[in-house]
Amino acid sequence: VADTLSGVQPAFLGLALMTVVATSVAKALRWKLLLKQASSEAQWLAALRAVLIGQLGNILLPVRLGDVARAAAAAPTTPGGIPTALGTIVVEKMLDGMLGLLVLVALAFWTPLPPWLRGPFLALAVTTAAVGALLFTATYHREHASALIQGLARSFPTRIGSWLTDFLDDLSAGLGVIRGRRPAWTAVAWTAVVWALGALTNLVTLHALGIVAPLWTIWLVLATGYVANFLPSVPGQVGVFEFAAVLALTAAGVDRAQALAFALVLHLLVYAPPVILGSASMAFEGLRWASFSRLGSATSGDASDLG
Repeated sequence: VADTLSGVQPAFLGLALMTVVATSVAKALRWKLLLKQASSEAQWLAALRAVLIGQLGNILLPVRLGDVARAAAAAPTTPGGIPTALGTIVVEKMLDGMLGLLVLVALAFWTPLPPWLRGPFLALAVTTAAVGALLFTATYHREHASALIQGLARSFPTRIGSWLTDFLDDLSAGLGVIRGRRPAWTAVAWTAVVWALGALTNLVTLHALGIVAPLWTIWLVLATGYVANFLPSVPGQVGVFEFAAVLALTAAGVDRAQALAFALVLHLLVYAPPVILGSASMAFEGLRWASFSRLGSATSGDASDLG
């Protein structure tokens, strides 16, 4: 590992770092598009800061609570507040799931998928299909979704049922943001850009360390890392991130020590920008982590008290 790290090329590392930042920018532009479809007035720089805050939260907080933090950051400029912003983030996850499945299917034509990836592949397919069905209902069958929400709310006491109705109605508004071919294809195009930049980061990092591997390896590392995001982990995915990358590279015939060196460098490249820029974004927005403990009382849409 030390031998591999000692031969790193700083110029390629700098380029890889630039692609990581560019990936966050592309994610912000995609989310800005989805927020606009939800009648949000958020500007793209505000969307970028919210994305960085969300990434920082996902690194430091359990069960991807950073996505809730991102929704809270966008709530003041989004009709429907936190639930609607959360709905647009679910749409993002569905788009990423679709691209992840496409990548895995394409990989199967180049090389047999490792046995350990078949279970996550099936789980991703089932989850993406379920979320896709939910989004389709929210987009094209709003009256059925509303009737289902009303029926569900009647099962609870009046106060809780009223809160649940408002929450689910606002969430449904976020889930149904992709209407029409142009917004849908634009969102898909931005998702493809996000994944292509992620693959480019892997490629440049391999070159920076002088590791020779088949071209399809960069996509296997990307897909494996995406699946690993949903595994239980300590903050920062320490260990899980490295294990996933080592599994992917050794499946392509890369030496285990070289694979570990790559994983360590890639982990630092991917996580350092959100930690630094996300912290700066929180300071700019005047947000504190303690603020998000009050999210339960802010889901009606007014999150201005989170500062």
